[in-house]
Amino acid sequence: MESRKEGGAGMNFEALLDPILAKIRLMVGRCVILASKYKDGELLADIELVAGEKRRGVEFLQQFGFSSRPKGDVEGIALFVGGSRDNGVVISTRGECPDLKEGEVRVHSPFGSSITLKDDGTVELVTNSKKFRFVGDIEVTGDVKAMCDAAFVTLAGHIHPTGVGPSSKPTPGQ
Repeated sequence: MESRKEGGAGMNFEALLDPILAKIRLMVGRCVILASKYKDGELLADIELVAGEKRRGVEFLQQFGFSSRPKGDVEGIALFVGGSRDNGVVISTRGECPDLKEGEVRVHSPFGSSITLKDDGTVELVTNSKKFRFVGDIEVTGDVKAMCDAAFVTLAGHIHPTGVGPSSKPTPGQ
């Protein structure tokens, strides 16, 4: 029986396959994103691969509809087209949210802010800044419930004291 090394006509198949296998092994690898920057409108990342290999200016791919800019020390997956380390893209993997139920989606920053689309249809907004900023009008078609630092005030029946007596309750629709 002929060995893999020798082949039928004295060919060394292992020697022929080694460069191909090396390229295949170089196509995908784990990495750490060290830094990111925008250059000419494109997001690029500096990464470190296994064994300390560093690559600068690797294109950072994102899912359609989502935009983020990774902070340093973020795990990622690096993909190299054709096994060429000069033609790579990186995908960030940090985003583990063990409290999400199946089908739920969370967009979050490393600073503690997040938007979660819950399985019951609820949209949950969380921020560490204690401030939400809305640009534009806000329209609410349901009830508004609020917890304030001041005493609870209902806008539906709120009366202001005036110099000549209390004001009337608000008129709906005005």
